[in-house]
Amino acid sequence: MKLLLVFLFMARLVPAVPANDVFDWNVTLVKPLRDQHGRLHVDAEGIAFRSDDGKTLVKVAMQDLRQADVADSRKLRFGLYEVRKWAPTERTEYTFRAEPDAPVEILAAFLSGRVHRPVVGQYQTGTTFRVGAFHRRALRGTDGTLEIGEIAIRYVSTQMADSRTWLYRDIETVGKPDSFRLRLTTNRETYVLELKDDLPDEAFQLAWGRVYDRR
Repeated sequence: MKLLLVFLFMARLVPAVPANDVFDWNVTLVKPLRDQHGRLHVDAEGIAFRSDDGKTLVKVAMQDLRQADVADSRKLRFGLYEVRKWAPTERTEYTFRAEPDAPVEILAAFLSGRVHRPVVGQYQTGTTFRVGAFHRRALRGTDGTLEIGEIAIRYVSTQMADSRTWLYRDIETVGKPDSFRLRLTTNRETYVLELKDDLPDEAFQLAWGRVYDRR
């Protein structure tokens, strides 16, 4: 009985798998000298790209993905564990441009359930607390909403590329430097959100407990 309860609890910490588990998109592979148009295929096995002229084929198994950044359809980034042959200090990475209306939030949820490391992107999860927030960038910034729930923290921005969903399993630190800011850190990035209203103590305690008590 105890094992069953533990299993059910852990299942709640993983996002639900979207209805479609195969993605086939027209994309452009971004390359230093000449971009290549082709087809990107993503499924439970991994990602694959074939150029329209058939000269370029990229295949990456899901377990070989070190990072995935799918917050912006114009900059879909997939990083590998392997290092570049002529630049041993750098990792191999592929960047694709998809159509502006590509459903990146569905892809993000799909990858979050399969990639071992944090996935940069945004998708829906249950929300318990909600407060207006602002994320400052080098140039201007974006308005949005901070959402804290049972399985994740979300920042839903007016700009899709700035939106994020952080599963608690992927958050390294969560802090509240003062009454007006919330800071989250993963192994990919640090996000500081300026709060437009008071964040209930219960909301921060929920986030704190999910991040640190599980350890």
